[in-house]
Amino acid sequence: MRDIAAMPPLALNGGPDERADEAVVRELAQLERTESALVLASGAAALACTMLALLRPGDHLLASRWLRADTRHFFEHELPALGVRVSFVDPAGTRSWRRSLTRTTRLVYLESPVDPTTRLVDMRPARTLAREIGLALVVDATLASPVNFRPVEHGADVVLHSARPCLDGHGEGFAAGVVCGSTAVIDEVRTKMRSWGGEPHPAAVEQLARGLKTLRVRVATQNATALAVAQWAAEKTMTDGPLRAVYYPGLATHPDHAVATECFSGHGHLITIALRGGDFAVGTALNRLQWFRVQDAARAARLGGVESVASPLEDGSIRLSIGLDAASTLIGDLTQALE
Repeated sequence: MRDIAAMPPLALNGGPDERADEAVVRELAQLERTESALVLASGAAALACTMLALLRPGDHLLASRWLRADTRHFFEHELPALGVRVSFVDPAGTRSWRRSLTRTTRLVYLESPVDPTTRLVDMRPARTLAREIGLALVVDATLASPVNFRPVEHGADVVLHSARPCLDGHGEGFAAGVVCGSTAVIDEVRTKMRSWGGEPHPAAVEQLARGLKTLRVRVATQNATALAVAQWAAEKTMTDGPLRAVYYPGLATHPDHAVATECFSGHGHLITIALRGGDFAVGTALNRLQWFRVQDAARAARLGGVESVASPLEDGSIRLSIGLDAASTLIGDLTQALE
């Protein structure tokens, strides 16, 4: 696992004549190890403008089946309306990408980490195929942040972020999206952004600049606290108490722990806990939480931010997004809520 302390320090203060937006995109490109970067009005705008820049009518897109609901909707409904055919691939199958390949395939897309399952995608099969055939490999790494995961180091051509969850970190005010890649790709995305009205509000860029200044220390704290909470929860699953299972990439029991250890600098802020009492137990526990902010699972703006958030999931599970609270505080809150 790479050491996040070895990353170069953030340097958002450019020369006296450097504009705020120029400083932000320069820093984003440095963080993701790309030639250039671009800030757009939202994560949805970043996704849409990137697809419009890289795909044409008649092209075929290979996408991981493990996607956020809004991204899947865009691939299932909006891209086909523009003449782009989309196939969804099980990323856990080492040969799945190649079996779905066609003569018109132009792009491979995946999301890692995956919300809300905390699954991590092994990029090697997709990377091998993309390099062999000459396809573009696009990765949404929103829930990792470039502190924990830099997809370009593992073969990606373009990296996407919805900025509010992690990069901004406060989940308030204006939304923003980020695209990082080569200068040629960013120029194409910028053209689509201007044509389709995806420019960010100036205040969103300033908000993102403030968030980037604290990114490293926030993520390092969240990594350590989340691991402590996950280890506590894992111990509780070994008793006859309310916890049935815990899923966190930093635990050896996680199905993608090997990927996390090899490719990620930290294991992130997201934990999923499963309760033996099912949905009724989940509702009871959420009602009793005093420190975690409880929100609907469909809302992702506060994930990865300074606040700790709990959301109900299907199958009697709760998603925990760990903020900057002390591990002892969060464990105490979970203990009293689950009693």
